[in-house]
Parts: sequence; structure tokens; C-alpha cells
Amino acid sequence: MQTAPQISFRNIDPSDAVEDHVRRRIAELEEVYPRVISCEVVIEAPQKRKVSGREFTVRLKLGVPGRDIETSREVGRSGAAEDVNIAIHEAFDAARRILQDQDARLDPQHTKHHPPVVHGRIDRLFEGEGYGFIVADDGQEVYFERDNLTRDCWNELKVDARLRFRIEEGDKGPYAMKVTPLD
Repeated sequence: MQTAPQISFRNIDPSDAVEDHVRRRIAELEEVYPRVISCEVVIEAPQKRKVSGREFTVRLKLGVPGRDIETSREVGRSGAAEDVNIAIHEAFDAARRILQDQDARLDPQHTKHHPPVVHGRIDRLFEGEGYGFIVADDGQEVYFERDNLTRDCWNELKVDARLRFRIEEGDKGPYAMKVTPLD
């Protein structure tokens, strides 16, 4: 995390035990989603005390790349110490689920990757048949067709002309896509 977590108490006395619980939960979130930039936690209780216990609200704001994540949970039961810990637990669980969903959307397995742009030169050109072979700068020979050109310039192509393209794997070996002359 780039900034220290901010833990605030409103209408409730600060507690080292509660603060330690919050810090443990923040560490768990960082394990699930290491790109957390900042974290603000507000633990509050209403000003009026009830005879049978207090209500607690935990508000959590996480700074992450893209949109910040905000969750809030409110709990009120008979045991005051249990209530604040339950509210913390529920707020952090909700934030964890949101972070896991966000991480799944950004997962490389779910992201479409394009092959890198490669440079090379025309090695052989079969003008009448509409195909040829390119030798990439790394020495790899790649097949290409007239239809793979980004613009209609087939008649202008010559052997040794420099090209920019992407390499795809086909059934018969590598072939060039999105071929663009550089000359």
C-alpha cells in the first residue's frame, strides 16, 4: 500500500484491539489484491445508546487503480464488542469480494492479447499467385498473402522491401497479418 491506512472512530472510544483487527483485515485484502493504494476505515456508532446494545457502522474506502471501492456495513445486536467485530468482518468481506471480481476481470487469461508488431523484409514474392514470404528481423520466415495487406499496394511491393506485421500461428506454420509496407 502506498499510503498508511487511516482508521477513524466516531462516537466510540478508540480500541487497540479493534484497530489491530482492522489492520489484520487490511493485510488480508492486500494479499488478495496487491494493487491497493490506500485504505480509509471509519467505525462509528450512533450517539444515542440503546439499553439492549449499540449499532455499529463500518465504512471502508479502498483506493485502487481505476475506481475507488467503497463498502459499508451496519450491525446492531446485544454484545457491543461482538457487534463492532462483526461489522468489520462483513465490511471487509464485501470489499474482498469486490476486489476478487475486479481482479478476475483484469486477469490475463480473460484479456485478449495481440501478437507483437514485428519488422522484416520481403524474401520472395509470387506476384501472379498473390502471396510471398517475409524474413523477420529475428530470421524467422513468415508466409503472407495479398489479403493480409493493410492497404491495396500489392503491385508496388518488391523483394527486400521493409514491412511491419504481426505473426500468427496457422495450421501450416507462421503467417503474417496486418502487413504494412514501411517504404
